Amino acid sequence: MKGVAVLTEGRSGSNWLGSLTNATGIMGRSQEWLKQLHLGPEPRRYDVLEETVIREASTANGRFAIKVFPRHLSWSKGKCGKDFLLEVRKNNDLGFILLERRDRLRQAISFYRASVSLLWTSRAKGARSPVPYSFAGISQAFFQIEQSYAFWRAYVDLSQLPHRHFFYEDLLPDPRPYLEAVAELLDVPAPAAVPVSQLRIQRDDLTEDWVERFRQEAAKKGAIEAIEEVPVPRTLDNFARIALKRPLNRRRF
Repeated sequence: MKGVAVLTEGRSGSNWLGSLTNATGIMGRSQEWLKQLHLGPEPRRYDVLEETVIREASTANGRFAIKVFPRHLSWSKGKCGKDFLLEVRKNNDLGFILLERRDRLRQAISFYRASVSLLWTSRAKGARSPVPYSFAGISQAFFQIEQSYAFWRAYVDLSQLPHRHFFYEDLLPDPRPYLEAVAELLDVPAPAAVPVSQLRIQRDDLTEDWVERFRQEAAKKGAIEAIEEVPVPRTLDNFARIALKRPLNRRRF
């Protein structure tokens, strides 16, 4: 089968771009399929994991798409002891796209707000209570984003993977280059017109207020709050790790 893996980090525009390719009905079903929320019952063996992901990520024409963050790859490696992308490549024609966002600060603010509100897209349902500003929270998100992009650049370099490289800001005015690249990797026709996305940009005036506030505070505080030890999140994953006597996961996102 032919597939495409989008290597990125949260709030990079990947939801929007995935909504465009998904709307074609022939470019796979782009989603974070290595995220337990989307997997359903957790597969206990690697072969079941790969089979489940490819099935869920595929369209009827036998094409699949998966969006991958570094923590997804780390989770599958810890769970099954294998590099998921490497294994998928062994039996499938898998192409790669590296997607970044140049404006790391606005990405970090968006990441922090979504992680607190749990509203990751404009279609997400839930109480839209105000998210409190947090210099430390935004700083930690900023550092995680930088580390994620560095991880993917190193990954494709060390693995010698041919890949397409896009920046969100370049695609905002016209996403057709991205659609054409995915179509080429999947060997399907590119859409004659850009599909209509059901998502809208979540950036607002509050984002711009926080950008200015963060820059002012960063000039005074530096990055010290971002490198302080982060409290261990009270997540189901960490409760399970405690029960199994495994190291705790300190990532907040």
